[in-house]
Amino acid sequence: SREILFQERLFVASRPRVFQRYHRILGLSGSIGSKPEQAFLRDTYRAAFFKVPPFLKTCRGSPFHEAVPVKLGRQGKAVFVEPTLEAQLARVAEVAFEARERVPVLVIARDRACADNMVERLRQVARSRGMGALCEDMIRSLSRTLYESNSEQWKENLNRSTLPLGDASAGCKSWRVTVADPRAARGTDYRVDDHSVDAHGGLLLLPTAVPTSRREWTQFLGRTARQDCRGQFCCVLFEEDYSVLSRKCSEHLPADGSTVAVETILRWGDREAEERIQNSAALYNCGLRMNELCEEVFAYQSHLLEQAEAREHLVEACQRFKWMSVREVNEAFRRLPNFEPARVPSKAQDLGRPLERVGALRRCSTADLHSRSVRSLSRGASSSLGSSYTPVSSPKGTPKVVVFCLDWSASMMSKDTGTPMSRFELCLARVQRIMREQVSDCDLVGVVVFGPDVQIVFPPTAKGHGGKVLEMRIAGLRPQTTGGTRFFDAVAQCLQLLMQSPPVEAKRWLICLTDGDDLGSHPQNARGEVVGRMLSSGALRHLNMVVITVGILKAINTQIVNSWAERVHAAGGVGKHLPERDAAAMDKAFDVVAECLAVEVDGAMEC
Repeated sequence: SREILFQERLFVASRPRVFQRYHRILGLSGSIGSKPEQAFLRDTYRAAFFKVPPFLKTCRGSPFHEAVPVKLGRQGKAVFVEPTLEAQLARVAEVAFEARERVPVLVIARDRACADNMVERLRQVARSRGMGALCEDMIRSLSRTLYESNSEQWKENLNRSTLPLGDASAGCKSWRVTVADPRAARGTDYRVDDHSVDAHGGLLLLPTAVPTSRREWTQFLGRTARQDCRGQFCCVLFEEDYSVLSRKCSEHLPADGSTVAVETILRWGDREAEERIQNSAALYNCGLRMNELCEEVFAYQSHLLEQAEAREHLVEACQRFKWMSVREVNEAFRRLPNFEPARVPSKAQDLGRPLERVGALRRCSTADLHSRSVRSLSRGASSSLGSSYTPVSSPKGTPKVVVFCLDWSASMMSKDTGTPMSRFELCLARVQRIMREQVSDCDLVGVVVFGPDVQIVFPPTAKGHGGKVLEMRIAGLRPQTTGGTRFFDAVAQCLQLLMQSPPVEAKRWLICLTDGDDLGSHPQNARGEVVGRMLSSGALRHLNMVVITVGILKAINTQIVNSWAERVHAAGGVGKHLPERDAAAMDKAFDVVAECLAVEVDGAMEC
C-alpha cells in the first residue's frame, strides 16, 4: 500500500479555560501533589480538596498498613547514599540478595536504561555466587524496553515477581528480585498472597532514586503494603543524582541512614514545583490567547481552513506559540486573510515570552544527562560490581563516534516505502544493520529522535559495553502521534553530544533523517542558525555529516541543509545531503551511509 499519514496541529486548547466552563467536576486520586501544586489547582481551577479514608480503615477488624522504612545491609540503614554508581550497584546487590531469602524484592531503577543494565549486573552477581542456573529466573525485568519488545514476557515476569522460588515444604524457599523502571512503579499491582512474607514485613521496595515529586513518590510506595498486607522500603541512592539540586538549594543530602534524606529530596522538589508554577504564568496566558483565537477561526471563520496558505500560518502559530508573547500570538494570527485578532475579546495578560522549556538546547542539562547515561550504560558488560569501565581497544586505532538523528514524527508511520514496513520501521532496520556491520565494538554510538520534541534515546556509548541495551532501546522505539518536526533543534542537540564525546581525536559521524520541513524548533534556531554557528565555530573536529531528507522540502530548508554539508566538506570531512523525493528510495540512501562509514584507509576517509 501507499498510505501516507499527515497530521497538522490547527488548534490549541487551554486546559484551565476548558475546565472552568464546567459547573462541577469530581475527581478521585491517590496522590494530589505538593502544597504548591495544590495551591495552583485551587487558584487556577477553583479546586477544593477533601480526603476519603482508605477502604480498610472503614472496616472493623481489617488491618491497614503503610510502607515503613526498614534498616538493611551490613551497615543497617534505611537510606543509603553512595558516592559512585559502582558502590550503588554493589549496595543494591547486597541488600537485595540478603532480603530475597525472606521476601520478594522490587528494585526501582532511575530509568529504563538503568533497569536493563541493573538486570544484567545483578545476574552477573548471582552467577558469581554460584546461582548460574537460576539467575535468569531469579532476576527478572519489568522495564518498558521489555514491554515494548515482548509484552507477554513482561506480563509473565509481573506474575512471577511475588511468587516463591524453591520448595517451601523442604524449607528452602526464597524469592525473586524484580527490577522495574519508573513506569512499572506506578499503577502496577504486585499482589502478595504468602503469609510468611507478611510475617517478615511484606514486599521490599528498593528504590535507587527518590523522585522529587511527592505524587510520584506516593505511587512508588503504593507498590507495597497493598490490600491488607504489610510493606517496607529501603532506598539506595547515588549522590551525584542530586548534586544539581543540592547546589541550587545550598544544602547537602543527609547521609545518616535515616529517611531525612528522602524528605530533603521531596522538599527540594516542592521548591522546584513552586518555581515551575511561577514561571508558567506567561505560557498559560499565551495558551489562553491561542485557545480564544483558534475558537474564533473554527467557529466563525472556518473557510480559512480551506486555504493552504492560511492553514500553514495556523500550523506554524500552533507549533511556535510556546515561545511567543501574547502580542506576538496576535501578530501571527493577523497573517490570516481578513482576520483581525483585536476583535476577539481576551482574558489573557501579556507577560512577555514564556521561559525556555527545560531540556530545549540547555548545555548543562544535556551534559548532565550525557554523563549519567554513559556511566550507567557503558558498564553493562563489566565482569563484576567492583570493576571500572575501560574502553574496548580498537584494532584500527582511534574509535569513531556515530550519532543517529532520526525523525519519529507521525508522518514516519506512512507505509509508502515499497516494502511491508513503514518509513520508521525501515529506518530502524537500516540503523540496526549499520550498527551490526559498520560500527565496531570499540566505537561509540548514540541515538536522538525528534518530532514535537527532542529526546536522547541514549548518548554516545561504547557498543561493546552497552550493545544489548542499545539494541533493545532501538527496537522499542515507536513514532509519535502528534505533529511537529523539531529537526534543527535535534541536529544542534546531536552536535552537542558529539562535542562532549571523548576521545578528542575520534572521527565523528552525524547521520540524520527527516521526512519533512522543520516545524517547531526554538526561535533562535528556526532557520538552523544555532547549527550553522556550531559548524562554523571550529569546535567540532573530525566531523562528518550525512543528511537524508525524504519528500520535497521548502527551498529555504534545502539551502540550509546544503550549507551544512558544504561547511563540513570545507572543513575536511564528509558532508552529504541525500534528498530523496520518494520514501521508497530511503533504502538506497542508507546504502550510501553504510558505504561512507565502511571506507577507512589508513585512518583516512574516502567517500
